[in-house]
Parts: sequence; C-alpha cells; structure tokens
Amino acid sequence: MFFRILGAGLAAAFLTLSTAVGTSASADAAPNGKHEVTTVVRSCTGAKQIRPRDLTSISCGDMGLYVTGIAWVGWTDGWAAGYGTEHRKLCKPDCATGRTASRPVGVWLFAPKAGNFTRVSLYSSVTAPPETLRLTGNVPR
Repeated sequence: MFFRILGAGLAAAFLTLSTAVGTSASADAAPNGKHEVTTVVRSCTGAKQIRPRDLTSISCGDMGLYVTGIAWVGWTDGWAAGYGTEHRKLCKPDCATGRTASRPVGVWLFAPKAGNFTRVSLYSSVTAPPETLRLTGNVPR
C-alpha cells in the first residue's frame, strides 16, 4: 500500500515538474522525432545504466546502502524518478555484525554532469525531507 501511495505521489510530482521544467534541450532528437535519453547513472564498476532495476552506486565502498526492484516513473536527461526497496546496513553494535534494514523508498536522480547523474535523493516518507547523497559510481573525470 505504501508503494502505491508513494508511487502515485512521486508520479504526480514528477509529471508536474517535468511539465514545468521540460526536458533538457542539449540532446538531439532521435530520427523518429522522440527525444533520445543520453544521461546515465554509473554502476560501481563504471558501467553506463539507464533505468537500472538496482541502484548500487550510492555506497560503492561497502555496499552499506543500495536500492533494489526500482520501477522508474520517469527518466530524462535532467532527472530520473522511481521507487523501490532501500537496503541499509545498520552498524549496531558495529558494521561487521549489524543487520540490514529494508524499507520502501522513492528515488530521485539529478545533477547531471558530463552525461552522468551525480546526486540521488531518497524519500522514505511523504512528509519528511529526503536524504540526499552523492553517487559514488565510477564516473570518468
């Protein structure tokens, strides 16, 4: 039920935002007249990904935070949005013996630089502010 509410809320917000902001004008149109998306998210190995099912490049060092089962509701050259399941390592009593907690989460990729998304916001509540992090995937400099 939470996924339906979160997904519907995200879809409405992103539709409004994409209508207001529009898509990036920097990319060329595809031959069929549709906009061809070129902005990607990088995996921890540097692989280019568009609409990946899992987002692991939030915490490449120790895989302490990742999102699985992502259903994308929008993907443009300026932003991407979806929802999935967050898995977060709890370091209590310490990181080696702590458990992993899972919960539904909204995902917002943004701040493209040189064709790569560089930031992610995770929404775990429709009322609380998101947690915003730098993506740590292997992005060429």
